[in-house]
Amino acid sequence: MANPQHPAVHLRVTSGVNMSETQQSGRQTRSGAPDGRSAAVAPQQGAPVPPASPSRDSLSSRQAGDRQAGDSLHTVYAARPQVDEWVPDHVLEGYQQATVHLGHDDEGEVVATFVRKDPKTLPFAARMQRWRFGALGHRLAVMYVHGWNDYFYRRHESEYWESLGIPFYAVDLRKFGRSLRDGQTPGYIENLHEYAAECNALRDLIVDEQGERVRILLVAHSQGGLSSALWVNSEQPHHIEGLALNSPWLELQGNRMLRLLSTPLVQAFRLGGGKTVLPIRDPGFYGRCISHATGGEWDYLDHPICDSAAFVPRAGWMQAIYNGQGEIARHLDIRIPVLVCTSDKTMLQTTWDEGMRRADSVLDIVAIRQAAINLGDMVTLATIRGGLHDLSLSYPDARRQYFGIVTRWAALMAWRRIIPPPRVTSALNAL
Repeated sequence: MANPQHPAVHLRVTSGVNMSETQQSGRQTRSGAPDGRSAAVAPQQGAPVPPASPSRDSLSSRQAGDRQAGDSLHTVYAARPQVDEWVPDHVLEGYQQATVHLGHDDEGEVVATFVRKDPKTLPFAARMQRWRFGALGHRLAVMYVHGWNDYFYRRHESEYWESLGIPFYAVDLRKFGRSLRDGQTPGYIENLHEYAAECNALRDLIVDEQGERVRILLVAHSQGGLSSALWVNSEQPHHIEGLALNSPWLELQGNRMLRLLSTPLVQAFRLGGGKTVLPIRDPGFYGRCISHATGGEWDYLDHPICDSAAFVPRAGWMQAIYNGQGEIARHLDIRIPVLVCTSDKTMLQTTWDEGMRRADSVLDIVAIRQAAINLGDMVTLATIRGGLHDLSLSYPDARRQYFGIVTRWAALMAWRRIIPPPRVTSALNAL
């Protein structure tokens, strides 16, 4: 194991270029509401199902050209996603989950899963801090989106924010974790914009539960960072006041040129069908860094809902990633503050090195940081020394620096609300 280093954080503000057109997203809620918000209804069996919103209509037409020949995945979305009631979570004790029914595709019913800590288990101090924020004028909340071959298991992340009085909500995206159903291709999607369905639904659920004056910080990791940036850019979603990206997959490992040169190869594989497996294999170094069985601190790889052997790169999925990264390269117009956090070091190599325990062994941080300036006009870059690919899973010193940076940045840029420094220090020390 590498010798611990004291992490340092460097902040830099950059600006992007205004290029993209934006649109307002529609509201989707669980139940009929007297305030005029849409009521959640389940699609009728066998009946044609209209798009979720006007924005999805324009999205479909805009993205039609991205479809390639092969076994495309045809998704029929529910008119308005139906969100089930909260029930005890079967993964994390003391948590709750709610299933959102998005519609169906060629592989069956498409669902996502929302996860939160059971409010009844919150300590009194956390409840009082929630009340305090509301009494001062508005509530705060965190919305979390995971990355590839991932699901929500980060109990420490949820409990950190909850200890500050900030409700934390996570989503297992369709075909990941709690949302993966028998017969479905793990993690497969052909258009990253389609994740707007579960993102809109979770945003609306948060507003329903926390009130119209809630200010939401969207935190997203890796592939989730890429899809979240596209969602915020295309829909300019209401109540999302800041976007904090944890090692987002904004560009291919290497640089833009490698992505452009490899695109014809991916397209050639896709001629055999979108689900054609690409000859790319994960050497397992990142898993070695985080797994408690091999010197890490975490056990999420051991859970049955995370089958690393089943999550393999496929041609249609890879093309979706390329299309999303291409949008980033052409510049987005995200109009809320954006924070992009990365490790200070990339170690992409074919042999194991103990130094990988304090580096990003999955993505190229230089490519990420170069692409980050294309997100919008207000982008902050933060470097966490000794950070892993998922900065929240780093060794405690780097982990505390990461959470500290996100908290202070969000308080200033997104929430515009002072979070008592002693409470922040106490929460960081508990990580």
